[in-house]
Amino acid sequence: MRSAASHPGPRATARRVRRRIRTAVAAVALGAVALGGAIAVAPAQAAPISPKLKVVTGDRALTAAWSAVPGAKTYTVRVSTKKSLSRAKVVTTSKRALKVGKLKNGTAYYVAVTPNRTQFTASIARSAVVTAKAAAGVPFPTSKVSVAPGPGTDQVTVSWTGGGRANKVAVIAGSSVLANERSFHSAWYPATTRSITITVPAKYRPYIGAGTGNPVWVKVVQSNSGSTAYGTSYDYKRKYRPSPPGTWAFAQTAAAAPADVDKLVVAEMNTQTVEATSGFHTENQWAARAQRVADAVNLADPDLFLTAELSTGLRKGTQCTDSVYYNTFPCAKHTQYQDLANRLDHLTLADPEVYQRVREAMRLDGGKWQSKITAGSHIFYNPAKLTLLAHGFFAPARSASDTRVTDVQGLGVTPWDPKSAVSADRWLTWAKLRVNGSGRQFYAVAAHLPVGDSALVARTRAQEVAKLIAAIDAKAAADGNLPIVFGGDLNSDATRTSYPVQPMFIEDGWFDAAAVSKKSLRTGMKVSTANGSGPQVHALDNGYGSKPVVHPYETSRIDYILLKNSPYTYRYANVLRLHKDGTFIKSLQGSDHNMQLATIGIGNPVP
Repeated sequence: MRSAASHPGPRATARRVRRRIRTAVAAVALGAVALGGAIAVAPAQAAPISPKLKVVTGDRALTAAWSAVPGAKTYTVRVSTKKSLSRAKVVTTSKRALKVGKLKNGTAYYVAVTPNRTQFTASIARSAVVTAKAAAGVPFPTSKVSVAPGPGTDQVTVSWTGGGRANKVAVIAGSSVLANERSFHSAWYPATTRSITITVPAKYRPYIGAGTGNPVWVKVVQSNSGSTAYGTSYDYKRKYRPSPPGTWAFAQTAAAAPADVDKLVVAEMNTQTVEATSGFHTENQWAARAQRVADAVNLADPDLFLTAELSTGLRKGTQCTDSVYYNTFPCAKHTQYQDLANRLDHLTLADPEVYQRVREAMRLDGGKWQSKITAGSHIFYNPAKLTLLAHGFFAPARSASDTRVTDVQGLGVTPWDPKSAVSADRWLTWAKLRVNGSGRQFYAVAAHLPVGDSALVARTRAQEVAKLIAAIDAKAAADGNLPIVFGGDLNSDATRTSYPVQPMFIEDGWFDAAAVSKKSLRTGMKVSTANGSGPQVHALDNGYGSKPVVHPYETSRIDYILLKNSPYTYRYANVLRLHKDGTFIKSLQGSDHNMQLATIGIGNPVP
């Protein structure tokens, strides 16, 4: 046992400890130099990371949501009536949103969330404390709702600000402005949600899915009750509020066009027949309209022009009387379609002999159609850009087995007779063309479908489209699935008409040229493509008002440009030639329909 004198004093002990520490540090430093040639310096302590907390209150409930914290696997939420968070309701969850119920309305609650870190993570800390009061009542309005295509095909993403006093939120979408037709909805999300992606159901994709060019209309709906029912209308009793109507986007389409395509400008226009306007005021009869139509086409300067209602009827005042009506050689030059062809600057008619074909069919039918065979759907092309390889006609009412008329293929649509509401056999024209330079080939089709709202006409339209699609698909397939460009008056709107036919094209793999990548690339769509329906402004004759009728939202269209096997579109317009005061430029108003104008791409065939 040592004596007290033998023990070192406190100072000596401290000196020895310091020496040992210095020796140990030096050894570590030397080891570090020996191993790595440098001394590793420990980093400064990182600032604690805390989640950002958001709280939305509802009836006897609140919903909390917070940002993710790196390294945190779970989060602990505390809800208390005490600012110190004592006596709190405590819930631990792996999610980043939590609804807490059974609260008292009007009582102040304090909310905070703490990340629960895993080993080897940076220092993390509790969020700031948020004060909230549960409250009954209808949810607060959203202040801004926006919608964008995607991210996936047939999807749109809806985002918004504002809102609140709710316990859940969802998105409703549909094919109408009010989102109440072909309606579908998301699941209910936490009330703190401010963005939801929704997918168009398969059954509605032919109407508003990818490539249709038709809006997906959306509404954000908030609920502050226990009801899980959906609806598009405000409901005070169940504390339910939708956002205002009118917000839309296209459903996301497939990948963008490749760089190697031939861009073409394509125009479609229903020129209105010479016969249909024969009783109009002089300024709106064909003799006065012809140059106005020509000037509108020449101004647009398309590479391809597809018509409807540019008939084989004769102009007024010609020498073609009934006695020489079938004498095709002197009369062909007096037809409406040839009159326009003579006035176009850069375009060539692909089917100049159609008048002879129509008269030949009338003779073979022995007067069955009472002169009600007509061909108003024509194809014009710019020979500086395109070369015509072949062309022909589809006759809807003729039997598919009747090959007596040269270059005319019957579609065999039934029942169809001169006494029905369909009344006339309107031929369609097809052409096979080659792009000068690249050598790419494609088919073009011009069409005008039966007009009317009766069940008979609707069924006839649908049958004609089904048989037309089969016929032109067969031609394209025989040549290696060549691209097809269709332009025509379908006489039905894709989402507003019973038995619409545009969805039939979409189901067959067609793509609407109006389905551009951004809204800014599409113009004139708040005006109908046909000006003869609904109220009109100072119209001397139906469809010839002094101003277009501009609707609050995107409106109906019956004129279309559709694509297959090369679904590339860059710009689209429902063309409105207007003065600064919004009135039509009369010298360019040649029809009751507006021209449809698209820039499209012809690429290598897409299977």
